Amino acid sequence: MLKIKKKAKPEKILLGDEVYILWQDGEESHISFFDLRDACPCASCIDELSGKKTLDAKSIPKDIHSLRSEYVGNYALRIYWSDSHDTGIFHFKMLRDFAKSRDFT
Repeated sequence: MLKIKKKAKPEKILLGDEVYILWQDGEESHISFFDLRDACPCASCIDELSGKKTLDAKSIPKDIHSLRSEYVGNYALRIYWSDSHDTGIFHFKMLRDFAKSRDFT
């Protein structure tokens, strides 16, 4: 079973003009909708065998936004996007690492 460290668990997630995450350790992350949609880890956006990205960023509308979201268990977030895409499950650790790597924290 995958254990998620306390620092990798969100205290709250808000979807406004971007994804805002307040982590349990007090860190904050801000991730643009476009960047997060472009990083979708689902099998439609990433080749399952090679791990190569198949999603063309040019196909994502510049005004992409969240219609709604839901927690997946105690480990991830699913976002229902305005481009009708909804199969990506964003693990909390992935969100934390992504925000840090893109300097969105």
